[in-house]
Amino acid sequence: MDADVLIAGCGPVGAVLAALLGGRGVRVAVVDPAADAGSPSHPHPRAAVLDAHTQRILRRIDGLAGWDDWAVPLRRSRLLAPDRRPLLTLRLPDGVPAGVMLDQPRLERALRDRLARTQTVRLYAGRSVTALQQSADRVTVTLDDGSSLTAAWLVGCDGASSTVRNLIGVAYDGVSYPEPWLVVDARTDEPGTGEPTFSYVLDPARPMVAFERPGARRWEWMLLPGEDPAGMTARADKLIRPWADPAALRVERAAVFTFHARTASAWRRGRVLLAGDAAHSMPPFTGQGLGAGLRDVATLSWLLTDAPADLDRYERERRPAVTRMTRTALRTGRIVLGRNRLAAAALRGVVRTAGLLPGLDARVATAAAAPERLPDGTRQLADTPLVVDGRRTTLDALLGNRWGVLSGGAGILDPETRAWLTAHDAVFADVDGFAQGRVTIVRPDRFIATGVPLG
Repeated sequence: MDADVLIAGCGPVGAVLAALLGGRGVRVAVVDPAADAGSPSHPHPRAAVLDAHTQRILRRIDGLAGWDDWAVPLRRSRLLAPDRRPLLTLRLPDGVPAGVMLDQPRLERALRDRLARTQTVRLYAGRSVTALQQSADRVTVTLDDGSSLTAAWLVGCDGASSTVRNLIGVAYDGVSYPEPWLVVDARTDEPGTGEPTFSYVLDPARPMVAFERPGARRWEWMLLPGEDPAGMTARADKLIRPWADPAALRVERAAVFTFHARTASAWRRGRVLLAGDAAHSMPPFTGQGLGAGLRDVATLSWLLTDAPADLDRYERERRPAVTRMTRTALRTGRIVLGRNRLAAAALRGVVRTAGLLPGLDARVATAAAAPERLPDGTRQLADTPLVVDGRRTTLDALLGNRWGVLSGGAGILDPETRAWLTAHDAVFADVDGFAQGRVTIVRPDRFIATGVPLG
């Protein structure tokens, strides 16, 4: 076979999957229609924010460079009145893991650079999948130049209009929302751009969202009934003027788009799997669209490598989480960006009152960074400080992209389990004060696989 795993699409989701697999020595072939192997699939900004959990996934990629170029820590979130006066400002306390304002094209370039330096990964640039066939032990795809590739597994990371999903005959169920939005991304050299900030504007006349970080701005405005999308793009300067001088901006993108809440009816057909927008899409009101895709491949990467017989676990774990994220995004959009004037006035009153609560910043930030749980209750370990063999480290720095076997005292792990973990390059560590008398086995995505009493 040409590869162990074939990935269709080298956007951030496909590239992260390739990097995680390649870091474990898996032979990966990536097919992407972008003709330049060093250029991003999406040359313009798209995703705007990554939370602390998705950053942990990216940090599993050894040698991923340029964090300061594409990730700027988010320092505050605001809810603003229609006249842009702050109703509530949340500042991130020191020491709490931060979300970041994302420059997606730069992240994609960094990922492609990492793939180019990974010996087991090969990128087929300027190529698209046009057909596929699968048997009991392999998948063969035909590319648009007539050539073919064969692999044990195919993962479609090729977006909401996924060719791979269509080829395996999977429906994409859900709804598209009738309210289009205008998004404008711009660069600026103005020294006045402040600390990285995300703002909802509670204006029922025209709901909007604003992002600001040094050197860059983004605005998103809801189009009102009867407004022409092409005309709105031409009027972008008028909408920007209350926020910044349009003459001082270099607009990178001004486009109208529609939100979707859709999920593939199945995320696996035989040896073909779907991830990211190919499997699901959601409104952006909680900033979790890209994050959901990265969580998909964080799970898929270890299943494909270490437990291919258990691949149905992927959809069992991820579908309920995506459903919950989508519902939260829809609820947030209805509440925060609603157009009912009475409801908006009541919301502004509630927000003002909430801003008076002491310690609200810390409570919100801590809740956002809390470890996640799987549908069966399995919890994820936080990136906590550890002491191993007298050396201070953290969980993520200790494990990297591998399994972890953490114990808090002397004992014997059963030989069969030890042999499997050793064969899968697990990190064995005696951690000071950690679960005395037990060993905790941690998956590469930091969820606990099991806890075993030490004999």
